[in-house]
Formats: sequence, structure tokens, C-alpha cells
Amino acid sequence: MSPLTLPLDYHTMDTDAFVEWLQQNKLKRGYIVCREGEVRCSNPLLKDFAQFISNSPDYTRHEGIFFEIEPETRALFVAAIHRSKRGAGQGGTRLKRYDSVKSIFDDVMRLSKGMTEKNAFAQIWWGGGKSVIHPAVHPKSIPADMRTKIFSRFGRFIASLKGLYVCAEDMNTTPEDMRLIHANNRFCTCVPTEIGGSSNPSKFTAKGVFRGLLAGVHFLQKIKDPDRVALHGIHLLVQGAGNVGFHLIELAVQAGAQVTVFDNYPPTRDKLRQHFPKEQVKVIDNGDDLYKIPADVFSPNAIGATLNDETIPQLQVKIIAGAANNQLLDAERHAEMIHQRGILYIPDFVINRMGIVNCADEQYGYLPEEIERKLAEVYPSTYDLLEKANADNISPQFKAIELAEKLSQIEHPIWKHRGAKIINHLIETHWEDASL
Repeated sequence: MSPLTLPLDYHTMDTDAFVEWLQQNKLKRGYIVCREGEVRCSNPLLKDFAQFISNSPDYTRHEGIFFEIEPETRALFVAAIHRSKRGAGQGGTRLKRYDSVKSIFDDVMRLSKGMTEKNAFAQIWWGGGKSVIHPAVHPKSIPADMRTKIFSRFGRFIASLKGLYVCAEDMNTTPEDMRLIHANNRFCTCVPTEIGGSSNPSKFTAKGVFRGLLAGVHFLQKIKDPDRVALHGIHLLVQGAGNVGFHLIELAVQAGAQVTVFDNYPPTRDKLRQHFPKEQVKVIDNGDDLYKIPADVFSPNAIGATLNDETIPQLQVKIIAGAANNQLLDAERHAEMIHQRGILYIPDFVINRMGIVNCADEQYGYLPEEIERKLAEVYPSTYDLLEKANADNISPQFKAIELAEKLSQIEHPIWKHRGAKIINHLIETHWEDASL
């Protein structure tokens, strides 16, 4: 069979093989969009792929999924816009190698929907979007010159979307990467402070998670006092000690909590052992053991989907509260499973929102004191959510999604649903045929 007629199994297909197939068929760019309830694709060769995307449980009528191959480095760029009624789709740019076509597109769809919920719940004027860069080599092995080329070309890819999506720092990316993107388009946040940006949002993300976690602890203790930050006698299980997780541990230790932590990266575990007092922070070397330890709080701060059929039954905690996006493999079923176990689940997008809040108004001038005021809202809004969910005897996840869904349908007060107009423009001008 020729490459043009080769049947593809996207569920198992290797991502690099997908890149090769696109190149063989001279498909440098492509899109899957939802217009008036109908799923459309940019090329007849992508018809089966569009069907595959629309059949995914993570597909929820996403407004647009755009992708492009960078020819020299063979990197795959993907940007997904879930809903843009409140404004341009905004969310982080993730640098990660994915094992399969299914994993990369499921991830970007799930994450972009999560950003719709997060931005709406935070009541900022952004829609939900996310982007991923799948490099040809492991992110930690990318040479400096190749990294520069990847992020510069990615910046032009985002520029081609005409403001439909706005970038931010995320997994394996830095403010310097954002500088490279910003040098090639105007639709980027988290750029370095010296050029007027908000830089790395990790500390504010961690502070927001801590305030939400504190609200959860107080809710179970029947206390409502945001100024009471002591966590003496509270034991936290922390999964992941990257930028956010590490700062969260610092805050927990300062508050007097006991912490047991696991991180996949051995040098990070070494850093934890050197930085924190061993009588207060215990570092373990087997991540599977973390789920089984009796404690007060389980805090997922690494990859998503770690709360699933296998791990939830192992948990011996009262609260789940962490920074990781999409912690639940199945947002509905696993939220209910946790609720039935009597564990208080605090939705990720409710308490990890300070990362996006930190950069939301960056283009209008960054004011740290304004971010601090927004941070002060995390505790009362989380506590209020827990009270409402408790009154209805439902998981806080369901109550939070209900609120976020209503807010996400409100159109921007000035620009209305501009994202839909931009997508129509990209289709009409044959975006997929243009070159960098």
C-alpha cells in the first residue's frame, strides 16, 4: 500500500511514526475543528483521524485542534482550544515526548478543557487552551541550538493562529523558552521580568495550592480562619517535587506539617534530602508506596491521571489537594469513587489557578500586589465550594465543574466570542497550506 492509503491505528500508533506519516503525505499542517456541532478536518487524508479524535472520551466539542510539523527538528506542535467564549484560549506550553498519538492528543484535549474550567472558575477573561511540543529526542537531551530553533519555530506556529491561543510556561519549559516564543509572536505570557513579564509562576501556584489545602484541613476541623496557618500534627503525602511541589513542601514545613515525598527524578530526591530537615521531611524511593501510607492529605503535584481504579482504593487519607492538572483519570467516575470513600477531594483547577492568575493580566502591566490580593481569595472560595458541595452531598468536583461550566459560557464583555471568528478566518484562508 502507498502511504496515502495505509490504514492507521491511532490508538497504538507511535507519535514519531505519525510525524513520519504526515511528512510522507506532505501534510505539514492540519486541524480538527467543531463548527456548528460538526467535526471538520483540513484534509480528506485526516478524515479517519478526525473520527478518532471525536470518538475520544476526552473530546468535548473542542473548538479547534491545530498541529504542525517542524521539518528540520521533526518536532510536532499541537495547540488545542477547548472554548474561547471568555477570551483567547490560554494555557501552558508543555515540552514532552509522548509514546503514542492517542496519548498526545488525549493529553492536550484534557488539559485544554481543564484550562476552560480553571480560567472560568478564577473569573479571568481567558478561554481554555493548551499546547504541547513533542520533540524528536528527550527534552533533557535537546541541544541548545535545537531548543532555540524549536521554540522560535513554535512561536511562529502560534503566531499563525492569529491570537486564538496564548502560551504560558508549563512542564519542561522556562521563561527563557517563553522569551524565544515571544520574540516570534505577541501571544505569550510568563516571559522574563526584565522584558515586562511575570516569569515563572510556580511560587504563586504553590501558594494557591497551600491556601486551598489549608481550607480543606480547616473544613474538616470545622474551623474557618484563613490567618491560622499552622499545620502541626498534619501529615502530607507529596507526589512530585518539581517547581511547584518543592515550594509547596517549603510552605508545609514552615507551617509545621510532617511531609512524606516522592519524586521520579533521583537528583530531585537528593536535593530534598539535603534541603529539608529529615525529622520533618521523609523522602521515599518507591512511588507506589506513597499511596499506601496513612496520612491526612495526599497531594499530587506531578503528572495527571494518577488517581484511578488502581490507586484510589489504596489511599488512607482524609483529603486530596494538589497542583497537578487532571489528577483524575476519569473526572466523573473517579470523583464519585473518592467521594464514596469519604475522602474530601479539592478539584485541581480550584486551587492551582494562581499560576494562570499570575500571568493573566501580564500584557496590561504586572502588579505583584494585585496577585497577592487574588491569592487571598483562594481560601474563602475553596471553603465556600466545600460548604456548597457538602450541603448537596456531592463531590466538590461536581459542584466546581457546575460553577465553571456556567461561567465559561459567558462571552467576553468587549470581544464576545472572537475565537470562533478567528477559526472561521483560518479555515477560509486555508491556514493548513501556508508555510512558516
